[in-house]
Order: sequence, then C-alpha cells, then structure tokens
Amino acid sequence: MKHIKCLNKIIRLCLCLSLLCSSCAGDYLDTNPTNEVSPADLFKNEDYAAYAVNGLARLMKVNYYIHKLNNIPLNGEGSVKLVYADFQGADMYCPISSYYTIFNGAALSLPNSGFGAYLWHYYYKIISNANAIISYVDPEASSRFKYIYAQALTYRAYCYLHLLQFYSPRWCDSQNGSADGVVLRLDVSSTGDCPFSSMLTCYEQIYKDLDNAISYYQASGITRAKDENHKVNVDAAYALYARTALTREDWATAARYAALARANYPLMNTSEYYSGFNTPNQEWIWSIYDSKEETLGMAALAAYLAYNSIAYASAHPTCINKELYDKIPASDIRRDLFLDPSSYSEDDYDRTGGSNNGWAWSGTELDIETKAKYPDLSASAKVFAYMSFKFKCISQPTVMPFNLFRSSEMYLIEAEANCHLTPSKEAEARQLLKELVHDSGRDPEYTCTKSGQELLDEIKFYRRIELWGEGFSWFDYKRRKDTIVRNTFQNGGNYMNNAAITIRPEDINNWMWTIPAKEYEYNNAIKRQ
Repeated sequence: MKHIKCLNKIIRLCLCLSLLCSSCAGDYLDTNPTNEVSPADLFKNEDYAAYAVNGLARLMKVNYYIHKLNNIPLNGEGSVKLVYADFQGADMYCPISSYYTIFNGAALSLPNSGFGAYLWHYYYKIISNANAIISYVDPEASSRFKYIYAQALTYRAYCYLHLLQFYSPRWCDSQNGSADGVVLRLDVSSTGDCPFSSMLTCYEQIYKDLDNAISYYQASGITRAKDENHKVNVDAAYALYARTALTREDWATAARYAALARANYPLMNTSEYYSGFNTPNQEWIWSIYDSKEETLGMAALAAYLAYNSIAYASAHPTCINKELYDKIPASDIRRDLFLDPSSYSEDDYDRTGGSNNGWAWSGTELDIETKAKYPDLSASAKVFAYMSFKFKCISQPTVMPFNLFRSSEMYLIEAEANCHLTPSKEAEARQLLKELVHDSGRDPEYTCTKSGQELLDEIKFYRRIELWGEGFSWFDYKRRKDTIVRNTFQNGGNYMNNAAITIRPEDINNWMWTIPAKEYEYNNAIKRQ
C-alpha cells in the first residue's frame, strides 16, 4: 500500500510537470497544491525519484490517443521505430494501401499534421518530466541519487537526438551546425517563449548531458541487474553517445563510444540469432519492456511486426524489400528470417500492386507449406511473399519486448566511423565487419577486401540487413543523403503501386518535419518555417 501511495504521488507530480499538448502548448497544472509537499521536498525521497525515472520508461510505451494512425493510437517508441523510421524508409513494405501518406512522407511538410505533432508532443513530454528530476534531485546526496540523476540526463539526451533527426537538417546541410536545431528546454522554469537553438548548440547539450550522465553513473557504483535491461544505464549512455556522434558526423567520437558500448555485450551466435529479437539477450544494451499485464493491444509494435500476432500482422505482415533481400548472400542466415517465394510459381501470389500485393493465394503451395513450417501463425493469417519472421510475440495478442540499442549496431557504427577517419583505419573497419558477419556465424563464408567507397557501401548494406525492422532505415537514408527507391514487382521490387516511388534527398522539405502549428501559437520566440 505504501508503494501504491508513493506511485500515485509521483504520477500526480509528473502530470503537473508535463506539458499538455506539445513542448509548451498550454498552461502547467498547479505544481504546488496546498495539501501536498513541494516538488523539491518530494524529490528528496529516493523512492519517489526512482518512481519518476520509471515513469520516463513508461512514457516510452504508452498509447497517445490524441494521435492516431487509422484510428489506432500511436504509442511511444514503438510507433517511432515502425511508422516513422521503417514505413517511411527504403527497406520495409507493409501491405496496407491506406498507409501511403506515411509511407511516402506526404505529412512531412504539413504544420497541422497529427503525425508531426505526435513526435513533438511525445519527446517534449519525456523531456519535461526528465527536467523535473534533473532540477529537483541532488545527485550529491547519495549514490542512488547519482544513478537516478544520470538516468534522467540520458533520457533527455535521447529525446533531443530524435527531435534533431526529425525536425532539423542533415548535419552535412547544416553549415557546420549553424542551422536551426530545436527548442532547448533544460529546467522546469523553461515554460515560456524560447527560440530555436542552433544544431551545434543542441548537439553540444546532448554531449554535455551524456558526459555528466556517464560521470554520475560511474560515481554511483550502481550496476543494473541482469533482468533490468529495460532500465537505462552507463552502457546505454555510451551507445547513445555513439549514435549521436554518427548523426553529427563526429567520427572519432562515434568510434570511441561504440567500442565502449559493446564491450560487455557479446554478439549472438547462430542458434541465438533466430530467436534473438523478442526477448532481451546478451547483445541487447537497452530495451523496452513489454508484458501481458501492460500490453498496448492493437497499437503495439508487435501488432504489426510480430509474424505470429493475431492483430494486424496476421493480415498485413511486414515484408522486406525484395531488391534488398535478393542481395543477401545465399550463405547468410539472415535470409532465413524472410519468406523467399522464388522456388514457387509466381502465380501463387498477387503481383498486381493493389492492396493484396504479395499475398499468397489461399490454398496455393506457397500458402500451405509456409503455414506448415510456421504452425504458430494464427489460423486467419495471410502469407505474403518476403514476409518477415524476425520478430515474434511472446504472449498474445501483441506482447513483445524490443531493443533500443544492441551491440551489432555498435560494430556497424564503429566500422562506418573508421571509414571516415583515415585510410589506415580501413583495416579496422574490415575487421569489425568480419567479427560481426563471419565470426558470429551470420555468414560463415563472408570475406571483405574492399576499401574506399566500396567499403563504406558494404557497411551501409550490412546495416540494412542486420538492423532491418529495428527503426533505422529512414534515419540512415536521411543522414547519408541517399535516395529512397521503391519498385513494384513488375520493376523488380515488391511494393504496392501507391508506395512504389522515388524520394530524393531534396524532396519533401529536405526530409525535415515541419514544426507543429501549435508550437508557433504558444511560443512567440520562434519564426514560422
């Protein structure tokens, strides 16, 4: 009962300190009721502060009912990974024809788009709650407070990186960071007019937050328990530092922190790999916990991504881009994560480019043999050419933990960074690829002697297949200034007609989401884009 009362108080406090609609789209609730202790006094209690940090984790996995995709609420980080990173990218196809607006980036330039407003609202909501912890917790008071303070700093840094990726230019187009970044709000008093900070200032703040977080993690002497992968720790801070530096094209920093982040997280072996994406394992650095007691139902990431889900995925499974799949070597085990229809008749599945594009007609050999091979497919499931079997529910209808960082990404970050440092670092990049691809057993026949642009292209390719479905495609294509090309079956791909388009780096507002109109209505210190 004591814990319930503590949790209720912290929830009320977080609601008071959160912004109602966007980063500053309304008044705060009364933060100091006469019958309650002040926030400053409340955060002197270690348990209260720990509950508040746990609240940040929960904000990353709850439904936001004011923002919906086809009347299904968007939810925390799952929607960011799937809808904004993979659906908009170059490597995932989902046979839902009504989603073409998000597939094709059509909402990017619309200031009144709910899709753009969701990202702004969601990340600033976490930031505002993290700011409360950072403002009121005294990290010098105890080891536990140091750890809590470090966690809050890490969450804030994570959110600001995502805001920059969505709402700001590519670093290569930013004039060394002088372009507008986002609105930096760094304490609980930052609730009024606030101008954009430059991209450089924003990235420097992320670095500062992570430097401080790492220092306090280390000073605390506290380590995360084996069953607490969903709790952010120093290794997650290292991983976030590496990803941030990669996005900023700070190659030396990216390589350094990627190596630190992966040090305690050995790669999955071959047997582990086939089931390595639905339960935390030795390779996962930080993840979102999901349980049958806290399921998000039809809005969950697993509803779309888990092949055995009885939700959307049963009729509309996610599929790999055929052109990417065809490039995966025959000796690579990652081919086995997808349904290859090449040994069946093309008459077995729909290739017309409509809403059933890729569907294996009921009763065909492709349909029957796939369901026999995967008996945990739901009885009503549809089989699609190139559908994914990478992700799986651990409980129905949509329960599936998912990772935010794992060591494979760190190998690829370090390899890419090494390609950009000096020619002498190319050997290190090739060695990292060898460890990731050959030594892990992903492809026992893999070798690499490439250099220069060919080596960089090799790393780009292995990012696409290793991290498929984990929320990277659109981010990678944007930062590298690459063109997204999607083709129909008739042109060598497998996309439906209304999603089979080419999106160039200069198209659709240069891939920058427009700042939501509500922010301009509230914040008079910024100029409308």
